[in-house]
Amino acid sequence: MKKSRIFGKAPYKKHVLLSNFLLILLSVAVVTFYSLPAAVAQEGQEQQEVSQEQIEEFKEVKRATKKEKVEKAVKEDATGTDPRSFSDKWMPYYRYTELENGTVQQDLTAFGTLGFSPRVGMFYEVPLAQYRDFSDIPGVPQGTDAIGMGDIDLKFLWRPEALELTYGKEGKMNASVLLGTDFVLPTATDDALGGDAFLFAPIVAFVFDMPFYGFFAALNLYYFDVYKNDSAPDTSRYVGKWFYMQPLTKPGPWWGGFFLLPEFQPIYDFKTKEFSSWIGVELGKMLAPGRIAYIKPGWGIDNSELTDREFTFEVGFRWFF
Repeated sequence: MKKSRIFGKAPYKKHVLLSNFLLILLSVAVVTFYSLPAAVAQEGQEQQEVSQEQIEEFKEVKRATKKEKVEKAVKEDATGTDPRSFSDKWMPYYRYTELENGTVQQDLTAFGTLGFSPRVGMFYEVPLAQYRDFSDIPGVPQGTDAIGMGDIDLKFLWRPEALELTYGKEGKMNASVLLGTDFVLPTATDDALGGDAFLFAPIVAFVFDMPFYGFFAALNLYYFDVYKNDSAPDTSRYVGKWFYMQPLTKPGPWWGGFFLLPEFQPIYDFKTKEFSSWIGVELGKMLAPGRIAYIKPGWGIDNSELTDREFTFEVGFRWFF
């Protein structure tokens, strides 16, 4: 009897031990099951937080690089008018023009600069919208007008280092000779809005620093037609763009950052043997570093052709980026 009782307890103890072991395993499995998604989620969140920090760091570096680029451009060309500077700029403007024959023109133009290098750049002018009112021309019916897009103008300028010199106190003033080309593309949507010809012009420009942080620039262009329709007139024309930029007040307070830029344009047509000229006076204001607004009235002088400008008024904005 004792023997049978002793052997009867052994299976029971094994059963209890096995049950306890299985219970422990089940508990571990349950805890692991409920803890694993939380751990994975936490790890994913940590990775997301790291990625977000990297993104923010990248954005901050990008903003700092852009700010440094703009500050450098502003230091070289505070008013956005120096043809020696090829910093990236966006310069849209609106211009109202009255011609000698009574035509009224209104133009909205996307103008800007793209710098390929510190010494090579492109200036583009894209007439987004043009309106021509011919109602005041004698013999033309009232309501005669045209609206659409005009001819695109692309200028390329190069500032050779070999054609530069320094002068003045401690050699801080600079003089440069710029060489380039101008292409006028016949993209006008209406013959009344463009010349209906592909024009080309070599460019030779001279730019000199002047006292009191000003500079003088003289751009000289000779246009001739490379291709044109039979109805378009022949082109053989010299156009000068001579201007002087003079700061009026130091940048800073609300009254700071004003500048004056008078411009003179002599024009001679070799086909008609006629000379005309135009003068404009730009008054600009630096709103912030790399942000410039301006107005520019202009008047025709000694006009000899009916298509010459009698009066112009321009308002625009320059934005470094």
